[in-house]
Amino acid sequence: MNSSSSAKTGEEYPLNRLLLLHIALIHRWPNIDQKQFNGYIHYIGQISMSIPGTMQRISRLLQAAVRQRPAICLGILMVYASQCQSQFRPPRVDITDQDTVGYTFFDHEANGIENSASLESFFQKLYRQRIGGGQKISIVHLGDSHILGNYLTHEVRRRLQDAFGDAGRGLIFPYKLAGSNGPRDYLIDTDARWYGSNCQRDLDEATPYGISGFMLESFRQSGALGIRLRDTSTSETRQFTKVTIFHRQDNAPVKFTVRDEITNQEAVLFLQDEFFQAFYFDRPVSQANISYLRTQASAKSSFSLDGILLENELSGVIYHSIGVNGGKFSDFVRARFFARQLAALNPDLIILSFGTNEAQGKQSPRYIYQQIEELVSQLHQYAPNAQIMFTTPADSYLKGRGFNPYMSQISEVIRQYAREHQYAVWDLFQLGGGEHSAQTWKSAGLLASDSVHYSKIGYMVQGKLFYQSLIRAYNEFAGNHIAE
Repeated sequence: MNSSSSAKTGEEYPLNRLLLLHIALIHRWPNIDQKQFNGYIHYIGQISMSIPGTMQRISRLLQAAVRQRPAICLGILMVYASQCQSQFRPPRVDITDQDTVGYTFFDHEANGIENSASLESFFQKLYRQRIGGGQKISIVHLGDSHILGNYLTHEVRRRLQDAFGDAGRGLIFPYKLAGSNGPRDYLIDTDARWYGSNCQRDLDEATPYGISGFMLESFRQSGALGIRLRDTSTSETRQFTKVTIFHRQDNAPVKFTVRDEITNQEAVLFLQDEFFQAFYFDRPVSQANISYLRTQASAKSSFSLDGILLENELSGVIYHSIGVNGGKFSDFVRARFFARQLAALNPDLIILSFGTNEAQGKQSPRYIYQQIEELVSQLHQYAPNAQIMFTTPADSYLKGRGFNPYMSQISEVIRQYAREHQYAVWDLFQLGGGEHSAQTWKSAGLLASDSVHYSKIGYMVQGKLFYQSLIRAYNEFAGNHIAE
């Protein structure tokens, strides 16, 4: 199925799901306990408010159902009322004390996005979601190890979803099985042996990597992966209803089974194309077991996993963070399937955060400029409706040993490309103090011991600063829109 038909089906699907849930609730009423009833009501209410005009459509269903199950319908109406009430929010978003940082060496007044006007269509979608709901806003944040760890992006994701709605966790990958660090807000286990690598380790001119920049490969005929959306640092558990498996198959078709043993559900295959298969659960789950079986498998064939996408069917923001240790613009240029698979995320905004690894030695500014241009060209080819935004890296030491003379040069190349092509740019390098400011970051405890990466607090500070810049630009758009 092509991407355009997939998108159309995805927009129509929540209403179909909503009708099925109502029917299931009425049908199973004699055998439903209070906990199951509350779960149905909550989930139905959430889905309802993600569909524009849901109240008018559902009223007809309620009129038919009320004759048989008035108590159920009354409960549903109460949930609708509370959900509707939550949708009437002011267009602007307040920046609270929890969103700010107390470090005085940042020029907080200058914390903004240059050429934010280029993000108008992205802000327009946020605006519509804020005042009326029914919008799904997909953000892809691509970069190096600063993005891979998810500390920075977690701060942005959580705040944007609080302000505009939570549409799901987004793209994940079993990084540990590939020998890499990764986010801590989900857990993975397996019964298979996997061989992993990423686009930075492979030095070929064209590499076989896809949406996450990583790849896991198994030569076993069958195996399983277990996923739990549980944050190991906070014990917070999140839920999802849709599981999309990004994969490729070498000589042998692959059959997937996606189950949740706790709720005793098997997800139904709903969409598929050359690079992915998407499955839906009837009710929200916080974990899933993905089993694969390679049919007609030969001794030389393998199964390759590129990533897993976890979503719910609610409106709001879904924020995908994609990072590779040591990653550079050029590594994703060489990844042949990256931009093709990225199109399945239907991104509204793609944020490119590179520069630290390009600055670990002397490189031609012209070469860096060309690699940026090639990556942007690939992204536009497969995601033509996405807005693109750049960030510059904060200052750090050269290979952890001394001041980095190349960081300023690389940051300038990124700014130059963004300005010449009229893309938005968030200049963290200058915001954080510019050249030789790594010492200030280190004195404040915001650099890690290797003096190239940042401490957990350092990444949290960067995430808050970036969120502030996005919201300031959005609020300016919202204010102008109200005035019109």
